[in-house]
Amino acid sequence: MEFHHVSILLEPCLEALQIKPDGVYVDATTGGAGHSLRIAERLHDTGRLICIDRDDEALENAKDRLKDVWQRVTPVKSDFRDIDKVLEGQGLAGADGILFDLGVSSPQLDDASRGFSYMQDAPLDMRMDPTRGQSAAEWLQTAEEADIAWVIKTFGEERF
Repeated sequence: MEFHHVSILLEPCLEALQIKPDGVYVDATTGGAGHSLRIAERLHDTGRLICIDRDDEALENAKDRLKDVWQRVTPVKSDFRDIDKVLEGQGLAGADGILFDLGVSSPQLDDASRGFSYMQDAPLDMRMDPTRGQSAAEWLQTAEEADIAWVIKTFGEERF
């Protein structure tokens, strides 16, 4: 399936980042790389963009989408919660700006094999990184009813 994603609130995000051409920026949830592309386009060759994502497919797409600015990009497969370790691993003490575009991306919902969609018949997976951890189907097979109810109430916005 072709990876297609439309960046939301792109211009306000870029404006808020106040990108310096020689700065260091992090797209902590690279996804479709729309924000990454526009950040990297504003950098000079002395600037740097760290692109973090847990999803191999997203990182592969970013490589293609960012090919014209790739010399300014460092892709890192990681979870954004480890951003301090990612920066440290790149020899950086911090960044001039960090963008978090949180949530599931359109390609993850549109690709039945990812197991996020209710619209298509496919195994229930729901992992951002399908190579790690338990799938939703595996968890459901062993979870107690009370645990399932708690997850639906807490994360599914279903109070009953």
